[in-house]
Formats: sequence, structure tokens, C-alpha cells
Amino acid sequence: MKFKNFLKYKLKEIKESDLYRKRIIIDKDVINFSSNDYLGLKDNPYTKERLCQNINNLSLGSGASTHVSGYHHIQKELEEFLADFKQTESCIVVGSGYLANVSLISAITTEKDIIFSDELNHASIIDGIRLSKAEKVIYKHNDIEDLEQKLKSVKPEGNVFIITDGVFSMEGDIAPIDKLLALAERYDAILIIDDAHGTGVLGEGRGTLFHFGIKPTNHIIQMGTLSKAVGSYGAFICGSKLLVEYLENTMRTAIFTTGLSPVQNFISLENLKIIQKEPHRGKETIEKATYVAENLKDMGFNVKHFGTPIISLITGSAKKALEYRDFLLRHKIFIQAIRPPTVPQGTSRLRITVNYNHSKIDIDYLLQTFKKLKGAT
Repeated sequence: MKFKNFLKYKLKEIKESDLYRKRIIIDKDVINFSSNDYLGLKDNPYTKERLCQNINNLSLGSGASTHVSGYHHIQKELEEFLADFKQTESCIVVGSGYLANVSLISAITTEKDIIFSDELNHASIIDGIRLSKAEKVIYKHNDIEDLEQKLKSVKPEGNVFIITDGVFSMEGDIAPIDKLLALAERYDAILIIDDAHGTGVLGEGRGTLFHFGIKPTNHIIQMGTLSKAVGSYGAFICGSKLLVEYLENTMRTAIFTTGLSPVQNFISLENLKIIQKEPHRGKETIEKATYVAENLKDMGFNVKHFGTPIISLITGSAKKALEYRDFLLRHKIFIQAIRPPTVPQGTSRLRITVNYNHSKIDIDYLLQTFKKLKGAT
């Protein structure tokens, strides 16, 4: 059978390139340094207790698209909280960050528009641009001069959009939002920030825009997820009332998919309230990550750290990244090996993420294990 042979051949290629992926169940006795749960909220006992107290008032499922009969009071309350938290006029919540980016970009652009996108933007942004009819221009990573040269070189008939991650998920570096906004204002562009990895961590939890001390305007769209520092699931798009009203009427992943469970929205709202009340969580997490990164550098590892919870330990080859991962797992530490196509060829790595709940004992054990790894390689 041709299809069966095709699948076997492609899997063989993947395995021979050290790019084979297999999902791993992490047991409770393994210390996880590979989660996006930066603030340690996904298992927090307070929200669990609140959920148990309110479970009889919540439906387990939404029942339909929010446009049919699946829009509940708890989602409206969550959207209003997020709009206030992000200091915008309005907000819409959808099923995931991927769904948000793919549908947002295709909903607000036409064939007359031009999108300028950072070369290291998330796959959901890349796919959203592909699905749109707009012209695509890729600029060098965080390179303001390259972006401005490209902005100067075009004469758009329609709208201009600049799209960037706030915190880049694999590098952990922060986009120069202040400089990007200056260019957006100079060239009459809309700035879209994917703040999936900045929300909850930077700007006292409010995100990358607030990290730079910038007040939101109607020419800025903030998108983010509820599945990382918020420790829940779903995504949001915050902006003007006009934008959200338009998205309610055009965004396919809001109209044509079942709404999030009221239980999930309740968890998101409770965890966001914790973030708002306890902004120190993000600061302390970054301090722990800085300590880990500095010690790894002192051991001689090729480490990149930019003041976020994300640390990239570059191995270069995919094979070496897998060897490092498996060594750590044997010592009850899980750090996933990140390989192409997630990162460019030759930049395979361990993506280490430190979270608020990691104790000094956890961190010291991590560093001791890396010393053993260094001695064994």
C-alpha cells in the first residue's frame, strides 16, 4: 500500500536524523524543568479549593460555540477581567493560542495588506500569515534597522501590520517593543504582540508591553495564552471595543468551534486574580532562572539567558541534545531536547524553564546533575 510505505519511509527519515519525537509521561518523582507553568499555578491548592466550592454552579462543558449557546457568565467575567488587567477597552477569549493567532491574522487582513513578521515568531503566527491573503515580509530577528529598511521599501495599498512575539519561546529573549511601537507609529502600522510567554511574568504580570512602561493604545493588539504562566487553558485577544466587536463577527475559531468549558474559564480567572495580587511571583522566578543560567555558564555550557524564566542550553546537534536529555532523565530531571524544525538547523538545545515552585533543593540538585553531565561528556 503506497500510503503505508510513505508513512514508514518518512518515519525512518525522521529517526535517522535524530528528530524522532515521542511523548513522555513525567512521573511525580521527576523534577520538571521543562514546563511553561512559570508561576507554579497549574496545581495550586487555592484554585482547586475554590473550584470545589463552586463546581455545582459550573457546567462541565460549554455545550456549543459561544455564538450559539456556549457563552456563559464566567467567560464574560474572564474577558472583562483580562481587558482591565491588560488596560484595554475589550477582550475576547478563544480555545488556544494557536487558534487565536491563526484566526486573528486571517480575520483582520486582506490581499491589499502587508504583514511584517519577525523571523523567529511562533508557528501559529507563521500559519496565520499563510492563511491570510496579505503580503508577507520577514525581518531579521529583533533587528529594528532591517525592519525599517523593509518598511521604507514598500508602498502598501491597504493596512500595515507588525507582528512579534513578546518573549520568544525558544530563545527566551524579549522583543524591543518600545522600538517596534515607534516604527509602527512612524509608518502607520498596527502592532500585534503575541504575549504568550510574557503574560504573568513581565510587567508585574501584565506582560511585555508593561515591561517597557507602555500604555496600550487602539493601534496595539495584545494576544496571549492562559496555558502558560496562568496555568490553565485558552487564549485571549485584547484591544479596542471596535476590534473585538469585529472579531466576534468574523473570527472563524470563535464562531465555528465549541467554546471553552466554564470550569476552565473559572480556573483561568482564579489564577489571574492570584497573578494580580502576587506580582512578586514573576520577579522571584526570574531571579531563580538567572541564578541557574549564571552557574551553567560558569560550568562551561553554551547558555543563553535574557532575563526571563527560559534558559537555552545550546548543544548544536540533535543527537547531543537527546543524549543530554536522557542523562538528566536517568537522574530524575526532565528537560526536553528541542530540535528542528522547532529551532533552526544546528541550534538544537535543552530548553530549561524555571518556575516559582522550584525549591533551592531542586535547583541545587539540577546544577549538581549538570556537573555530573559535564564530567561524563
